[in-house]
Amino acid sequence: MVMLRKKVKELVLIDRMAKVFKTADPLVVVSIGDDVAVVQGDQGKYLLYTCDMLVESVHFKKNENFEKIGYKAMAVSVSDIAAKGGIPRYALVSVGLPPKRVDRFIRGLMMGMKRCAKKFGFSIIGGDTNRSRHLVVDVFMAGEVEKKNLVLRSTAQVGDLIFVSGSLGGSLKHKHLDFTPRLPEARFLVKNFKINSMMDLSDGLGMDLNRLVRSSRVGALIFENKIPQSSDSLGINSALYDGEDFELLFTLKSREAFKLLSQIKNSKEFKFICIGRITDLFDGVRMIKNDCRMLEIPWRGFRHF
Repeated sequence: MVMLRKKVKELVLIDRMAKVFKTADPLVVVSIGDDVAVVQGDQGKYLLYTCDMLVESVHFKKNENFEKIGYKAMAVSVSDIAAKGGIPRYALVSVGLPPKRVDRFIRGLMMGMKRCAKKFGFSIIGGDTNRSRHLVVDVFMAGEVEKKNLVLRSTAQVGDLIFVSGSLGGSLKHKHLDFTPRLPEARFLVKNFKINSMMDLSDGLGMDLNRLVRSSRVGALIFENKIPQSSDSLGINSALYDGEDFELLFTLKSREAFKLLSQIKNSKEFKFICIGRITDLFDGVRMIKNDCRMLEIPWRGFRHF
């Protein structure tokens, strides 16, 4: 096993784990390296598996609303399933609870989890509880997607236009505990357009777009004046690096992009903004600033290590 150290970056850790746990199982379509594992299913579908852990003082503050924490614990996994074009079906949840506040914690957490499950149509079917010094919530979620609708982060193509599904930045003020996973948006996209690649923005546009182009072995050019900023954003760096926006980041060919923009022109339900283009002229991500300078976008954003 890999020894965890503060200097080990999350990307390096994931790469090492992918090598250690590499599987030869022919039913496994996607293993470690994406937010969701993909396994062969029946009747023209893939099974989707994901897990997310929320830790006190890392993903939420000690005295934040317990119902919102429970909702977020489920919603981050829904967002992962959505980013593959799928729908959530079942969830298991394990909770580490400080013993002095068990009753207060569990009532709020359950209400938040139930609210998310009802909103997105999945069932919570089991889990585990244990004593912990700090509150920890770990969710395992299973979903499914039609084989024709599966979208990965590793399949962006040169010439694709890059889109996001909403405004970015400033999530810590309000959004990070009460966001809406873009499940309807993702299903609309995969049912009506040829989406070449997609993922959700959990760690910030700067970090996650770098992940997407690295996985796809391409580069990306984005434009500062095209990046939508939320009312809570503190500027372009906030929009690039704050994280926990949980919007969709996706790419598609120009022809499909024009078709998409035409269909949503007068839509009040969906919002998709083109922010750049996939390229093979360079690796990584670069941005054309408002003063026309080109800036390299580093691997910055939220990191666990």
